Amino acid sequence: MDAFLLPVFFFVSILISVSSLDDAFIDLFALGIVRRGLPSINEGVEIPPTAVFVANWQEADVIEKMVEGNLARVSIDAVKLYLGVYPNDTETLNAALRLAEKHPDRVRVIVNSLPGPTSKGQMLNEMFRQVFSTDDGPELVVLHDSEDVIDPRTFSIYAAYAKDNDYIQVPVFSLASTHRSLVAATYMDEFAERHTREMIVRDAVGAMIPSAGVGTCMTKRLIRHFIDSRGSVLMNGCVTEDYILGVEVKRAGFRSAFAAVSSDDGKSIDYVATREYFPSGFSASIRQKTRWVYGICFEGIHELGWGGDPWDVYFFLRDRKGMITNFLPPIAFFLMVALYMEWVEVAKMPDSLTPVFEFSIALNLLALLLRYVVRVISLGKVYGAADFIGIAERWPVAATVNFAAVFRAWKTYLTEAEFGTKTIAWSKTQHEVPDDFLSLEK
Repeated sequence: MDAFLLPVFFFVSILISVSSLDDAFIDLFALGIVRRGLPSINEGVEIPPTAVFVANWQEADVIEKMVEGNLARVSIDAVKLYLGVYPNDTETLNAALRLAEKHPDRVRVIVNSLPGPTSKGQMLNEMFRQVFSTDDGPELVVLHDSEDVIDPRTFSIYAAYAKDNDYIQVPVFSLASTHRSLVAATYMDEFAERHTREMIVRDAVGAMIPSAGVGTCMTKRLIRHFIDSRGSVLMNGCVTEDYILGVEVKRAGFRSAFAAVSSDDGKSIDYVATREYFPSGFSASIRQKTRWVYGICFEGIHELGWGGDPWDVYFFLRDRKGMITNFLPPIAFFLMVALYMEWVEVAKMPDSLTPVFEFSIALNLLALLLRYVVRVISLGKVYGAADFIGIAERWPVAATVNFAAVFRAWKTYLTEAEFGTKTIAWSKTQHEVPDDFLSLEK
């Protein structure tokens, strides 16, 4: 048993240490960054004609609530909602047509030339093609999903940032979900940590800014470039075309920005961000995260490779390390149990490796504490409360979901994707929309 478990224990501990040092580097960098303000946001920025693209497939149960709620929140005449629907999805199509008839100046329906379902990317490309078939298309396009709660302040930010950038991503956070399920609440922790740290670092060093799929703004100039150069804005046949878009924008020579604009009331940081509910069930969350892992890691390697400046290469490594590191927490837990139960004796490890192993274990315990503190602070920034107990409860839940998702992504890649040469069909996420949009600020 020792001959097998000791090398595994040593290897897993070293991998965790390397990943932990990577996370600590981002923490340290983020701590030293002064968030860029946007003075012009309070000076009445003129908002150009802006289209909000929402791709839909079988969203009849949420689309009317989403549109009505966001139109009430976003009382800006220059902002119009474009609803992409399929001709064979009659319930969603009819709901969209009712909305367009009720709000003729704010809502437009785009009917796909193909029957559904195809993919979100194909639907968005169809919308770009129809809307920009002439030169009088909107100046800005913002991508959203049919469950998003749109912050009306984002449009002033897009307009201001678009003076110097052609691609702008705002933070994305989960709506408060502790009342829904432990699974749903894990998205609060993960997005709060990522979008108050890593994305700000990416922006500061000029690295590629991956699209979150929502809260992503593009200028007409950028859209025209992709349409003219390849006939579509988004790469076809991908499951994470939004992530790939962010990389392609930088490679095409356009400027990108992560617009982390906020105000601080002394209790929490009021981020201008897109908010939404994420899946609340284990199986739904695993399916969604499998798509993310498969697209960012496996598909990303095949479609994007590793090219770029040093920061891009570093963040490629960081983005893709999950295909390995998501396996580690459950394995590490099992090995710790094995150590506690004396199934394995550290004393039998070679003398040359013992100091390294002991240092690695100490480093990992310290990193675990640091990760917990960072997550508590990040969550407090976004939601205004330090949920010490809740984060501890949700941590093993998130680790379990992430483990299952990366396992399923590997299985898909090895057995169904024919090593990245076959397009994978994915089931849609069941969306949930808040009952009262106007009362939701965070």
